[in-house]
Amino acid sequence: MTLYEEAFEWPRLTYGAALEQLAARLPERELFVFHHVESPESDGRAARRAYTAADFLTAVNRLACGLLALGVAAGERVALWLANVPEAAIAQFAIAKIGAVVVPINTRFKAGELEYVLRQSEAATLITMERFLDTEYEAIIRALCPEANICPPGRLRSHRFPDLKRLITLGPGAPGMFAFSHVLALGAEPCWERALRQREADVRPDDVVLLQYTSGSTAFPKGVMLAHDQTLRNAFIMAGRAGFDENDRVLSAMPMFHIGGSVCALLGAVTRGYILHMMTKFDAGETLRLFEEERITAYIGIETMFLMLRDHPDFSRRDRSSLRKGWAAGSPALLQMVADEIGIRHVCSVYGLSEASPNVCITDWRDAREKRLRTNGRPHPGVEVEIRDPETGERLAPGQAGEICVRGYNVMKGYYRMPEETACAIDPDGWLHTGDRGMLTEEGYLIFLGRLKDVLRVGGENVSALEVENFLLTHPKVIAAAVIGVPDPQWGGVPAAFLQLKE
Repeated sequence: MTLYEEAFEWPRLTYGAALEQLAARLPERELFVFHHVESPESDGRAARRAYTAADFLTAVNRLACGLLALGVAAGERVALWLANVPEAAIAQFAIAKIGAVVVPINTRFKAGELEYVLRQSEAATLITMERFLDTEYEAIIRALCPEANICPPGRLRSHRFPDLKRLITLGPGAPGMFAFSHVLALGAEPCWERALRQREADVRPDDVVLLQYTSGSTAFPKGVMLAHDQTLRNAFIMAGRAGFDENDRVLSAMPMFHIGGSVCALLGAVTRGYILHMMTKFDAGETLRLFEEERITAYIGIETMFLMLRDHPDFSRRDRSSLRKGWAAGSPALLQMVADEIGIRHVCSVYGLSEASPNVCITDWRDAREKRLRTNGRPHPGVEVEIRDPETGERLAPGQAGEICVRGYNVMKGYYRMPEETACAIDPDGWLHTGDRGMLTEEGYLIFLGRLKDVLRVGGENVSALEVENFLLTHPKVIAAAVIGVPDPQWGGVPAAFLQLKE
């Protein structure tokens, strides 16, 4: 059966159903392995915490029952302000099982950004942690919400956050906050098991499960509404194109507040059955150790991570021979470095955005090397891509550059409480206008050329900043490049480049 046939026979699932199926099929196999980089053992290695599929499902059901006991309703928004800890993954599936909506919050957000997301999402529950690294999460929340000091847990009345009722912390508990362990204890009461089954029966594959905030090109983040089925299907196809299967050990340091972590990595493991190793934070030395000691076969990363791995003092002495697969978004020069220097021979190039669940195109691991390194692949089955003139809306022929437009199962339900912005992004025919620039080859492979707003006008001609950057990156002494436009009396404007060079 080919990948495309599998995709057309996709069974349409909820998060809960997908997890139940995996736990029934591979109950005792490790599913998620968390490496706590912030909590090293006495030998300096990151603390390792593993869950089998059955253990993970048990923890998810326990938390789901606990949330029901607290009164969390279907459709309510539950915000997660958590690092890449096991509780974040458990919470994502528990919230989904009871028909509520997951709202991941960037752990780098400051008080003002946190306030905006909590208010705009109308979150009724916030799950957070006492502290992580140098951030005091509880202290920030108390400064924003001083009523937590006087209101009993679960009965918050906040002037700033009128919708917020419940605060839950991974810490030992504090005034106005439930301890996570207490919620799990509530969920252990047998009476809630039946309530969970009843609630789950009402959850539908097309229900919104994820409110993913993305800053995009505007000052205020927008909440992208995504459903169970479209994100599961997206992760399934993406992982299949990359060649990930039950025999793989995949390592990711993508944060779970990012759609690359919450969907591509996490849901890929649940739909494809690979073992997912997750790091609480990226550390190049620890990543290289895990490549060697865990015999990692596939790696998910971004450009900065790959560069830090290559330049780490341990790079040459660590065994990376088990690495074969992976995906990355970046220039052809980056992908060539990942293939030839990192050693991920079958690396795949991706294109996507949160509004598209997120993946639109990915090369197949069996594609010719030239296609994998120099294009972003073909659209998913069930997804259409057109290149249009950004001024006239006219559909352009292969080889012509214009705006990337997407239509299909993966297009978001819209921006939460932003109807005007939704109407600007999705036209009446269902096409998502990405604001990205690209072109299609004759074979239907997409080539991403940057953001439309990053096109420079030089002497009356359009010049892509990304294309100039990609050319500069071909020089062996250039590590990173950023191109901007500056005024010029003769040409109107010319490109100026900022370069980071190898020492």
